[in-house]
Amino acid sequence: MKAAFEPPLRVVLADDHPIFLIGLRAVLERDEHVRIVGEANSPQALNALLQHCACDVLVTDFMMPAEPQADGLRLIEHLRRHHPDLPIVVVTMLNNAGLFHSILALGVMGLLSKASLADELPQAIRQALSLAGQASGDGAHAQEPLSPRELEVIRLLAGGMTVGEIAAHLHRSKQTVSAQKVSAMRKLGLGNDAALFIYVQEHGLA
Repeated sequence: MKAAFEPPLRVVLADDHPIFLIGLRAVLERDEHVRIVGEANSPQALNALLQHCACDVLVTDFMMPAEPQADGLRLIEHLRRHHPDLPIVVVTMLNNAGLFHSILALGVMGLLSKASLADELPQAIRQALSLAGQASGDGAHAQEPLSPRELEVIRLLAGGMTVGEIAAHLHRSKQTVSAQKVSAMRKLGLGNDAALFIYVQEHGLA
């Protein structure tokens, strides 16, 4: 009952490609629990917007090349320094494990591929808010333990195998493997495959 009376999540969008900005807006406008309160097409415009526009989550493109933030990491560093409590979800076309590590190390709460936005962006926004709340409440480590089979599945996923390949490798059904993946990600508080990959790498589970 309580959720029905919660105000919509206020989201700011940032991307230097007008077509993709339209795409971001189109994805989120389908969700009645999300309200877009501002848009920016450059680091400078984003910084100016955040000075006067209150929001719950920022969804930003990683690469918006413009001075003084000449690359994505510098932009995120600037945002974290000036808005330390703002949950940030980064979207990118890049697919580089080292870069993912660097982005998440800056305190970003969500990391998504632009190819999977339609399915994952609304969930990633909520996940970012949840993780931000855990961090502020110092409860981020109160996790349900993974079962041995769940741990096995996420290791193989992070190694690049698909659910179907894992099912064949472990002689389980695809439905079982998929359920174990979903359960493991729920327990770990991870909203997408990129976050799962980074978690496995950072915790030495690969």
